[in-house]
Amino acid sequence: MKIAFATLFAAAENGFTTEVWLTPLILLPGVALLIVSTSARFEQIHSEFHLLLEHPNDHAKILSRNLLRRSKLFRDALSSLYVSVALFSLGSLVGAFVHFFWPTSVWFVGGFTLLGTGCVVFSAIQLVRESLICLEVIEEHGKAIKKEDKSAK
Repeated sequence: MKIAFATLFAAAENGFTTEVWLTPLILLPGVALLIVSTSARFEQIHSEFHLLLEHPNDHAKILSRNLLRRSKLFRDALSSLYVSVALFSLGSLVGAFVHFFWPTSVWFVGGFTLLGTGCVVFSAIQLVRESLICLEVIEEHGKAIKKEDKSAK
């Protein structure tokens, strides 16, 4: 009875740690989608810069300033997302490797998963900040259009 209980406990513990080191891998597809969408939005800013260079207008200075602010936020968000992918992957790799030699490696995986999740949260904050700047740009465009309408009348 004593041996059966120890075997059952070890099997339950091994199953738990296997689930734990697989968890970061399950998070990777969601982070990958964030990377794809953020990269596409970052490319759009790059295209807008080229458009400003090719066709300068009265508002180019304001637009370029805001585009530069947005591009810095996108850079930070993308860098953070890439780091989270590395941390999630490293957490799973270390967890799987250590699991074979030291079955109580849950804190390794948990640490890397928490750091990776922190990077995702940081990138989400940067993307929210970029969205607010984008709103400022739209509001400035609206004000400029209203000024042009008033001066044309």
